[in-house]
Amino acid sequence: MGNKYNLLSQLKPLFPPNIDTFYDLFGGGGSISLNIKANKVIYNELNTNVYELFSLFTKYTYQEIIEHINKRVKEFRLPTLSCDVRTKHYQEEYKQEHNKNYLKFRKFYNESNRNYLDLYTLTFFSFCNLIRFNSKNEFNMPFGNRCYLKEHDYQIANACYRISKQNIETKNEDALNYIKNNFYKFKQNDFIYLDPPYLNTTAVYNEKGAFGGWSIDDDYRLFNLLELLNARGIKWGLSNVFKNKEYTNEHLIKWCEDNNWNVNHLDKEYASLGKGISNTDEVYICNYETPKQMSIFDYGGGE
Repeated sequence: MGNKYNLLSQLKPLFPPNIDTFYDLFGGGGSISLNIKANKVIYNELNTNVYELFSLFTKYTYQEIIEHINKRVKEFRLPTLSCDVRTKHYQEEYKQEHNKNYLKFRKFYNESNRNYLDLYTLTFFSFCNLIRFNSKNEFNMPFGNRCYLKEHDYQIANACYRISKQNIETKNEDALNYIKNNFYKFKQNDFIYLDPPYLNTTAVYNEKGAFGGWSIDDDYRLFNLLELLNARGIKWGLSNVFKNKEYTNEHLIKWCEDNNWNVNHLDKEYASLGKGISNTDEVYICNYETPKQMSIFDYGGGE
C-alpha cells in the first residue's frame, strides 16, 4: 500500500527532464528509484526493515534470491502454484495446513538471526503482502492465503536488472535531516522527490511504532524545508493526498494555495486492505512548470 508503481505512467511525464541526481528521500519499495532516468539515483528509507529489503537487490543476484525462497518454501511446505490459494479449489484443510506452516516459518524468523531474505520470503505469504512488527520488533503479520508463483521469479529478476542499470546509492536516514545536512550540496539540475506518510490515510509505515510515525508537525517541518529549497532554485516534487474518504487535508491545501505551487490531480483510488474504494484525491505538488509535450521515450526506465 502506498506503492507508486501504478502511478508511474502519470508521474514520470511530470518530472523535469535531464536530471543529474535524483533523490528519492522516502524510497519505500523503490518503484520510483528503479524507473527513473537520471545520471545518479539516491534511494533513502528511514525504516530499517524496508531499507534492508530493498538492499537485498543490491547485495544478491536474482538467482540467489530465488534459490533462497525456493529453499524455504520446500523446507516449511509453503503454498505454491500447485495449490493456488486464489482458486476455489483451495480447500479449507490446505488453508489450515499452510497457515500452520507459515506461522512456523514466522516463528523461525523471529527467533533466528532474522535474515532479511527470510523476511522477504515471508512477505509473499503475509496478509496483503505487508510487513508489520510488534513492540519487540517481531514480525507479526498473519497468513494471507497467498502463494509463491513463477511470475514472482520474473519480478525479482527484473528488480535486480533495473538496479544493475542504475547508478544507485542507498541510504538509511531520516529524510528531513538528510535535506538539512545536504542543503547546500543540491545542484540546479538535481531533483528531489518526496513521498512521505500521509496524515489522513492508514498504512503500516504511518503507525506510531513505525520508526516514530509521522505527525502534522513533521508535515510543517517538511513544508519549511521545501520553501527553503525553492528559494535556492532546487526542483522538488511532493506526492500526497488532498482528500481521503471524509477527511480533507486542509493544511496541505492552504500551504499549496499560499505558495502557488503547481498541483496535479492524479487518477488513483485506493482500496485499503480490501475494504473498498476510499475516494482518494491523490496529488503531485511541485515548484516548477511540468513538461507539457514530451514523448514517454524521453523518460526511459519503462522497458
